[in-house]
Amino acid sequence: MVGSESPPYVLKHGVFHSVVDLQAAINRFIAEHNETEAKPFIWRAVPDEIIAARNRGFQMLDSIH
Repeated sequence: MVGSESPPYVLKHGVFHSVVDLQAAINRFIAEHNETEAKPFIWRAVPDEIIAARNRGFQMLDSIH
């Protein structure tokens, strides 16, 4: 990996001579991302709304068949 190239570019356009090399590049990318850009996930969905939407989907599927 060339130092001036960003990890996503290397993963997309890089040449890896083995699966182990590719796995190492992916692991480096994840580690770097977690160090510099990671943000905590904040759950904003209301569980009751998700369940209601799922139930509406089931009703729609049942009405089709």
